[in-house]
Amino acid sequence: MHLITRLLLLFALVFAAFSPAQLLADQKDIDVAARGVVRVVIIQMMPDGARYVGHGTGFAVQPDKIVTNEHVIRQVLRSDNLVAVVVPSEGDDYTAAKVLRADARRDLALLEIVGDLRLPPLTLMTNFIPADKQVAAMGYPGVVEFPTIRSQGELIKSAVPITTRGSVSAERERNGVSLYLHQADIAGGNSGGPLVDDCGRVLGVNSAVTMSGQGEGEFYFAVQNRELLPFLRAADVNPKTTDLPCRSLADVQREQDARSAAVEAEQRAEAERRAAEVAAERERIEVEVREERENMMAVAAVLLVVAAGIGVFAAMNLQNQHSRPRGFILSAIAGVAAIGAAVVWIARPGDSDVADRLANGRDDGSSGDPALATGFQAGPVICALDLERSRITGAPKRDHEFEWGEAGCHGTTQYELRGDAWQRIFVPQEDYMVRTASINPATGEYRVERYLLPRSQWQIARDTRMSYEPPSCGALNGSERLGDLQDKVFDLLPDEPDERLVYACTNK
Repeated sequence: MHLITRLLLLFALVFAAFSPAQLLADQKDIDVAARGVVRVVIIQMMPDGARYVGHGTGFAVQPDKIVTNEHVIRQVLRSDNLVAVVVPSEGDDYTAAKVLRADARRDLALLEIVGDLRLPPLTLMTNFIPADKQVAAMGYPGVVEFPTIRSQGELIKSAVPITTRGSVSAERERNGVSLYLHQADIAGGNSGGPLVDDCGRVLGVNSAVTMSGQGEGEFYFAVQNRELLPFLRAADVNPKTTDLPCRSLADVQREQDARSAAVEAEQRAEAERRAAEVAAERERIEVEVREERENMMAVAAVLLVVAAGIGVFAAMNLQNQHSRPRGFILSAIAGVAAIGAAVVWIARPGDSDVADRLANGRDDGSSGDPALATGFQAGPVICALDLERSRITGAPKRDHEFEWGEAGCHGTTQYELRGDAWQRIFVPQEDYMVRTASINPATGEYRVERYLLPRSQWQIARDTRMSYEPPSCGALNGSERLGDLQDKVFDLLPDEPDERLVYACTNK
């Protein structure tokens, strides 16, 4: 590469790496992905020591498996005194790696770490649609590396990979290999590094030197995942994959707010419709009651007049000894008519009957509708991942089953009651990750949040978690005791997680 071109590319890479324009909201996801990106250094073993030969980039697809370009390790395959060394982006525990598989046509190679070094694997995107999508290239370009190191030995010391951004311009095929043509600046040394989306998921393997010829234009090439996945599976390696779209927590929250606003608007409209129906029904019942009251008052008046008239005739007959039996009969009829008038008068509907009839005639549709039921009780529980409410960067389980106990037991694991939900914090050995789980039986929500921390911060969280023994499930005051212990780890977490998985749960 000409000197002027090298200088221009160096400027572009350094500017891209440190420009404020790159400090976007999704930079955290790129930084997280960088934990699994490594420098692949080729060293020649000489009688008087080791000599640097060249380097490229690679990334973890399993804790001990690294993908890079075939041309990065080609010399290792041809020489017995050359060794590939993997240098992680964090820590100083570099180690040798052996080549498990190489494919010159695809320009792909798979390395296995020799030793105890383990790395957080990256997730591969399986259905990337390149149109108008921003991407990032991660790696160790030589035009940046060489001017900043004081000795060749520094190339086997950890350093954060350089990240540049651009967009995918097109898809191309060369020698039967599917490629992405993109504009995220790369150079010699980037070879084998990942091309990722805004969530840090791998889209392809950068192969600038081999695939782009001179590698000095503004367009660069990456081998697509549709080539990488069969290459890995042929080596019995099953990487983490996802086909879910990349969304930020802000995007998820905005969509949730929009859905909530739509539901509230629909509920208000439904309430207004029901209120209008109730008002119309009330008016109809009021007219009905008024007519019934007036009719019954008229009937009572007629009965009273009849009772009075018959009473007069009864009195007249009672005064005559011969017609006295008829008088008794007429008196009874007059009494019945009078009592009927009183009964009809008393039974006439009033204002209270309007409310009673309205209440008896209403049906709000809320009773007995299983679709409106929420939450779950103690017992077997099954949960389904709610894609609309989740922020997903990895390859999570779509379904989750567990046994829930009323005392806050998730299977045999005791949870702590915080507000309306039961919570537990986990700091597993793999992935440099802290995971929190939250269960709200009343709403049927099971939420998992993952914090992907730098290795040094994760180690502090890990040490803190291992410093206490959580109470066993169902232990006396287990929730309260666990809360005091977990606070030490919760205090170490950032304000927002890197991934939020929300599950909707019901009893199985």
